[in-house]
Amino acid sequence: MRPRRPDPRPCEYCQSPVPSGWWKPARTGRPADGPVFCCLGCRMAAAIIEEHGEAGAARSILTRLGLSIFSSMNVMAFTMALWTTDVYEAGGQASPLMPAMQGLLRHVVLLFSLPVLYLLGLPLASNAWESLRRGVVSTDALLALGVGAAFATSVASVLRGEGPIYFEVGCVILVMTALGRWLEAAGRLKASSALDALSKLLPATVRRISDGGEESIPIALVAPGDRLRILPGERFPADGRVITNAALVDEQLLTGESRPAFKDRGSTVLGGTLDLDGDLVVEVTAAGAEATLARVVELVRQARMSKGRYQRLVDRISAWFFPVVGGIALLSFLAHWYLGSLEQGLMAALAVSLIACPCALGLATPLAVWSAIGQAARHQVLFRSGEALERLADIRAIRFDKTGTLTSGTAAMERLDAEEPEEARLSLARAAALARSSSHALSTAIVEHARNAGHLGSERIPAAEAVRVIPGLGIVGDFPCEAGPPASVALGSMRLMESRGLRIGTRLAGMLEDATGRGLPVTLVGWGGGVRGVFVFEEEWREGFDRTLDALRHAGLDIAILTGDHPARGRAIASELGVAVEAGLLPEQKVDAVRRARRDLGAVAMVGDGVNDAPALAASDVGIAMGCGTDVSRDSASVCLLGNDLARIPWSLELARRTVSVIKRNLFWAFGYNVLGVVAAAMGWLNPAIAALLMVASSGMVIGNSLRLRGPLAAEAIPSAALDDASAPDPGGGGREPSEDCRPLLVGGIGR
Repeated sequence: MRPRRPDPRPCEYCQSPVPSGWWKPARTGRPADGPVFCCLGCRMAAAIIEEHGEAGAARSILTRLGLSIFSSMNVMAFTMALWTTDVYEAGGQASPLMPAMQGLLRHVVLLFSLPVLYLLGLPLASNAWESLRRGVVSTDALLALGVGAAFATSVASVLRGEGPIYFEVGCVILVMTALGRWLEAAGRLKASSALDALSKLLPATVRRISDGGEESIPIALVAPGDRLRILPGERFPADGRVITNAALVDEQLLTGESRPAFKDRGSTVLGGTLDLDGDLVVEVTAAGAEATLARVVELVRQARMSKGRYQRLVDRISAWFFPVVGGIALLSFLAHWYLGSLEQGLMAALAVSLIACPCALGLATPLAVWSAIGQAARHQVLFRSGEALERLADIRAIRFDKTGTLTSGTAAMERLDAEEPEEARLSLARAAALARSSSHALSTAIVEHARNAGHLGSERIPAAEAVRVIPGLGIVGDFPCEAGPPASVALGSMRLMESRGLRIGTRLAGMLEDATGRGLPVTLVGWGGGVRGVFVFEEEWREGFDRTLDALRHAGLDIAILTGDHPARGRAIASELGVAVEAGLLPEQKVDAVRRARRDLGAVAMVGDGVNDAPALAASDVGIAMGCGTDVSRDSASVCLLGNDLARIPWSLELARRTVSVIKRNLFWAFGYNVLGVVAAAMGWLNPAIAALLMVASSGMVIGNSLRLRGPLAAEAIPSAALDDASAPDPGGGGREPSEDCRPLLVGGIGR
């Protein structure tokens, strides 16, 4: 019979050589160069840890742990038999076979301890060696040294046939250490569950429409420009634009909006949102890493990997922690050896190394931050870093931008007062043409009013030319005339009119005074040396804004609103809401207001849209951007609210404060445990096995405390750029004043 030649490839799991006769290619079409295994046990173990990442780490440790616990139980059982004299007595006298039986039991204990040493000891030794190669004395190095000394002493005793053996101590230490690592991996997995849930929302395959009909392809092959068919009940696999049909779409995952959004042809849909009732064809605009959901997941991943100030503190302590512990362990060994015996010195040093293991210290901060960031992501709140979470817990004041933040971002035009009645249509048309250049609520209101109210009839005008914006003042642009130079038209605040020499008549001045006295938003339009019209608006406050302000006030924060509105409007808002209002502010003045609050009150959070008020957000300790939606990468904001639910602000504040409280308790426990434990171990009061058990208990306490952040918060009970502060061209830039007889050239419409 020909001998079987060994396969040149190692076992996929344990790296042992695999004889070629033990492995044959599967009949299912697996290629001949697939993975091979030396035994069924390795094949099963490899299947268990096939998952990668934190889940694979947790399962791998659990597999090794289960096998090692079985072997350790046998080690302890045979060790007890070794030192129990009743085993060797017959008729009250020692059996003549006692020396042979003891020698046999010593070898049996050694045999059962080898799997534990292989499964748990080798990974520990490998990690220790890697850390020593980098010049770092890690916990693994201390443990490997202590366990190695215990096993070496025991093996020497077995070979000599006499002396103490510590196989059971070494096995218990390795099992308890692995149990602690498994608890750590499992805790990190639980803390990452929110992120994993987001990642797994997208379907594995999609239906792509091509010239030959529909085909099913993996989601990884989806690219911009592809046309996909989405059926009711399915999630959109990528960002796109609806091509055919219409449907209600649940966007709560990304926007927090509980009411379904209606999407028809031309509407934008986001990957991860749910098609409720329509058979849609969607053209992909962004897929893979560029899609909104992928960017949200990546932002959360980056936040998890960043280090806050508490983690940096732990890192600084850890830099000298291991050398100090190593020195204490060495001194304990020498002192107990000198005063007692080698065995006492070894046990004391080993107990110091175990009790000083900073597993709890290493988990105290990151696990709490991971849990909180994952919890926030589930509630449409994205923290850019763990430090942003910690800073939010420290704020003493909060400042709100008004328009688009406390208000819904929409406004209704109450009326238009024109200097001359016959100029009302022209004023509205020219104002709407300029307003198309702005996304502000008042601009939108003007355009919508011009489009829907029917004031223009069949009159058409061209789009404005050379449109320019001046921050905090308004918008200007040129309109061609039938004869003469173009008319330079300004739309914005009274300050803009004055800067351009546009005088207001008595009649419009009275109307302006009446509107501002009532605190209503007002925008003016003018050309040809005078103000031609006054637009008066009504703004809508966001639902639940009053409850949000009450919750923040109850949390002890100083609250104020920063707005570019007229001071009279600011006084009306202050009277209505009962909060301080700083009105008439330009963007740079809002920055000054934030800095002044930081100087007088302490850490300040600024809430805005992250675009027009980006400087103020950047100047604050914590910038909170409302309604990030698809733009989750606003650099000015350290916190992004995907939706416009103001209740998420006090909720985030409570989450941040609760997280910092958990971190402080974790650090207090971890430091206290390590200090007291090291003292007790150095005095010889702790057995190494008990020290290992306490190490696991400490890690379990920190993990359990951190995972409490995944539970509900009390704040969950809370329900869910203006033209007068917008930009306009530099006043000094001038503009040509048109002749008095300039008539508009009618060539185009004012629709968007």
